[in-house]
Amino acid sequence: MKGSGSGALNTSRLEEERRQGRAAGETVFPISPRPGHRGPSSRRGWSRRFALALLVAGCSPAVVDESRAVVGEPPAVVDGSPALLPDGGGGAPTAPPPPAACDASAADGVAVFASNVDTGAPQAPGAPPYAIDGCLLAYVAPREAGDASGALRLRDLGTGEELLLAPAAEAPRRPALAGDVVVWEATDDGTRVVRVRRGGQTQTIRGPFDHAGEPRVEGDAVVLTGWLTADESGDTDVFLYEIGQAEAVQIASGPGQQRFPDISATHVAFADFSEDPDGRFDEDARDLADIVVYDRRTRRAIPRSREGKQSFPMLGAGERVVAYLEWAPSHPEPKFEQFDLRIGDITAPADGDALAASIEQSGRPYVLPEVRGELIEWVQRPADGNASLRRRPADLSAPAADVPGLSASELFGPSASATITVVAARSPGGELELRGVAR
Repeated sequence: MKGSGSGALNTSRLEEERRQGRAAGETVFPISPRPGHRGPSSRRGWSRRFALALLVAGCSPAVVDESRAVVGEPPAVVDGSPALLPDGGGGAPTAPPPPAACDASAADGVAVFASNVDTGAPQAPGAPPYAIDGCLLAYVAPREAGDASGALRLRDLGTGEELLLAPAAEAPRRPALAGDVVVWEATDDGTRVVRVRRGGQTQTIRGPFDHAGEPRVEGDAVVLTGWLTADESGDTDVFLYEIGQAEAVQIASGPGQQRFPDISATHVAFADFSEDPDGRFDEDARDLADIVVYDRRTRRAIPRSREGKQSFPMLGAGERVVAYLEWAPSHPEPKFEQFDLRIGDITAPADGDALAASIEQSGRPYVLPEVRGELIEWVQRPADGNASLRRRPADLSAPAADVPGLSASELFGPSASATITVVAARSPGGELELRGVAR
């Protein structure tokens, strides 16, 4: 494993991050920070650090092949010895070291892979190759010579130490992070799959679908899009996987595609293309779609119908708030060059949703906004100037403003924790590197 330090991750400080998130105030809708996530016990985190220390010191505990594991089955042991489980202890000290703190500048200069910027891979435009929660950063590193992709790494911004989550050979992409749970897309023997890692174990999420992608995570639950056939333009449904289940379960289906889900502690939101003329997401000026909100407690799905096309819902601003992108009934293509960002109360009619921003992105890369806690953030790229990162309160109590110091010829999508926003920036001829901004 390559990394900047010799230990495994110190995740105990995530509890402090969760407390900070819960302490934030409410807003008009009301909007509150996302609920905290349950992290690993101190003993579990310290055991992982001890196991990694053995590897660094040249010892040889059993090697667990996380990339080939399947939900409901134990990880494969690749050296013939028993699997080394995360809380095996193995003589580890009983008390963990003090938690490390981090600030936004700890993310500065981390180089990331530009696959979603420069290629036409079958992914949602704007899915960044990085995600942050607390002081943990999951990111796809730049590819090495001979590789088509980069490896997925998990960095502790408090210590700079890293873990290798997935090798470059799996083409890891679209990571999402919540506490100690990391999810991402990968390619397994030519098939698009979703991986989930928790407690030191990585598994592939299975379900009644041909292949899967577009994962999001909240607490112990993962929401994803499942393709019912091998056709990338074919029928898709939305599935929910809770850690410990044998497989993901279908929570939304219908004619055409249901996809681009997001999840909170109480709801799932997704785009429903059943009213679209061809029933799918593509570059078509006639595209139509609505946002649907699914209540995880009652298992009831409620459409939020509006004229035109609404897609890419975001639930990060609180349990009763949904944000999404909107286009007119007839819109130019590529559609991501200009769109509106709207936000509203899940329990109220959609026709009362407020306009948060009209966003312009002249040319690639097309990037999605970030809605987290009390802030909305997005990249604005006018045709006659540099890109900038803009920020506005999620309760719309103040106008939008540029985040200073982030003007660059190329900016990629923001990802945010309760206290830090990261965005990738690249000047002409340079690498795509992260910049951290306090929230």
